[in-house]
Amino acid sequence: MKSKKALFVSLDKFFKTDKYTKGKLKVVGNETYGKESYIYVSTESNSVRRQLERFLVSEGFGVKSDYAPGSATAEVRVSYFKGTNWDRSEEHTSEL
Repeated sequence: MKSKKALFVSLDKFFKTDKYTKGKLKVVGNETYGKESYIYVSTESNSVRRQLERFLVSEGFGVKSDYAPGSATAEVRVSYFKGTNWDRSEEHTSEL
């Protein structure tokens, strides 16, 4: 599984920009569920999302292609990091 840092490099490559390596988590969504971390990348359309997903798979990333069908947002699994909701274990969730 690849890191979020490697993902940002690949996103810059795909979009021909430096927005992701410079902006990091400020320009994407993220969630951590237990020991699984995901980055959410918004694109301009569902067709661009599908192109991005194919590209990221070719780069070795795990992409959940059935995430939010019809949406322009791609879900990419990355190696664990303390992302949004990282500390929401069952004990913490019951307290919310």
